[in-house]
Amino acid sequence: MLIYRMPTTDTDANRRSVLQLGATLGALGITGLAGCTGGDGGDGGDNDTIQSNDQQDEPADELPTGGTFRIGAAQGIQTLSPFQGFLADYLIAETMYDRLTRVDQELEVHPNLAQDWETNDDYTEYTFTLDEDATFSNMDGQTVTADDVKATYDYLTSDEFSGSASSISGVESVEVIDETTVTISLANTDLEFPKRISETGGAFFVVPADILDEDPAQLEETDYGSGPLVLEEWNQQNNISFTAAEDYHINGVNDEPLPYFDALEWDILEDEIQRANALADGSVDAVSRTAPNVAERVQNDATLVKRTSGLQFPIILNTTVEPLDNPDVRKAIKYALDREAILEAVSPDGVLGHHSGITPIHTYYHEDLDVGDTFGTTADIEMAQEHLEEAGYGDGIEMQTFHYDDGVPSKEVIAQVFQQQMSEIGIEFEINRLTEETWLADYFNTDGVWYVGNYSTRVLGESVPQLALRSDGIWNEARWSNENFDEAFERAVTATDTETKAEALRECQEINHREGAWVGTFHPDLYGGYKDYVGNYNLYPTYVKDFVSQCAVDK
Repeated sequence: MLIYRMPTTDTDANRRSVLQLGATLGALGITGLAGCTGGDGGDGGDNDTIQSNDQQDEPADELPTGGTFRIGAAQGIQTLSPFQGFLADYLIAETMYDRLTRVDQELEVHPNLAQDWETNDDYTEYTFTLDEDATFSNMDGQTVTADDVKATYDYLTSDEFSGSASSISGVESVEVIDETTVTISLANTDLEFPKRISETGGAFFVVPADILDEDPAQLEETDYGSGPLVLEEWNQQNNISFTAAEDYHINGVNDEPLPYFDALEWDILEDEIQRANALADGSVDAVSRTAPNVAERVQNDATLVKRTSGLQFPIILNTTVEPLDNPDVRKAIKYALDREAILEAVSPDGVLGHHSGITPIHTYYHEDLDVGDTFGTTADIEMAQEHLEEAGYGDGIEMQTFHYDDGVPSKEVIAQVFQQQMSEIGIEFEINRLTEETWLADYFNTDGVWYVGNYSTRVLGESVPQLALRSDGIWNEARWSNENFDEAFERAVTATDTETKAEALRECQEINHREGAWVGTFHPDLYGGYKDYVGNYNLYPTYVKDFVSQCAVDK
């Protein structure tokens, strides 16, 4: 039997380049909120002096308390419900509500509502022990219990819930053992389940059973979370204010309950230049993700930090689009692709990865597989033409329209450069701009179309391949099927030790990189900024998983 025990304080000291995705990063179209879990202030600088997150100071042994922390954010929110919304709404949910577990910057799992857990030998049953000090907001100090965990699960798997509960899709049952103990049984082995239920976008926030019994719609207007911050005031798309929860159940480095500050204010500043100016003049203490092209505006007044993301912009070679079902045509496209040129056209910073769906920030990324394996990172026109000849298209191909949407501005650049590069080997096609709404409703994951996709960073490196690359993946946009890949992936997800899992996922990455219909482009660097009186600042991991409660202000 394997047991996890809760550490006494929350320091999150590990540092590796990981992602937090939000809505718009300059030309990349990405924002988020700068998470706060390490380092203190310093001087800013231009693109040559922007700090890597790894260059930040080690966490302080003691941090100042009190004051108001002000954040310049790009988006307002539409709902308070932790089970609804998108992007900014998720970020607010992470602030007000707790899950059983959470992850740190290293994407390693830690306790949250569950102070410890144990599992059986085949990882099909997990028993979580809840923190007895966790309480809900606006519930007269009501304690979080195992009944609340079960009620949340029952609601998320009921007909009453219309959203996605993919993070608990493998759960077979939830059993209340006693007030602070709950056992979750799984249909299949899952070595990563405690991490899986911390997935951003996953709905498994624990809410009061009483509210779910009375009327879940109450969650849309009132904060009933057990998180470190309690909603004070909110209007749709306007500024949002919070106060510190009383006696939050997780301590900071001072051995006192988080957060360090007394109040948090979100100032909604949709324009990136406006946010940069607010940071420079001190109207806000930190900003949403920002772009390097605003560095000059703040270089003398704030610190800018960057880290590599796990965001992905794959070119989906949909095998229902003729002749993308031909492996040699797909290989020709990969040989003709100049990924270095695409990265340079879109962003000044970033890294290349594999054509595999697992990014360089993830635990099981295949570091021994060169990013230029087989196809290189720049165009090899001769090899591309050889494969077109082999496929019977030596005279070139007139293909149907290639699509991109306006939800992420970088997709337009990728589509344009891709079109130009393919023209060099005689693959010709028009490109078409769609609204994000049209793409999601009528094109995404649909037969007979091909396009630029985008995926945010997931907590688990295997999540995107499971969703998008398996033959039976619900987001298998390319309709690609490979028996060897499926067999290796099954070995990975049913493994009961990390060595077996790692070996199987390395095999998956090699197969998809060399044979698949997923064409990786690049992973952009992301940027955050803060004033020098802000302590414990760090760019946090994935999507909207920024724990702002760990920042401190001293002014």
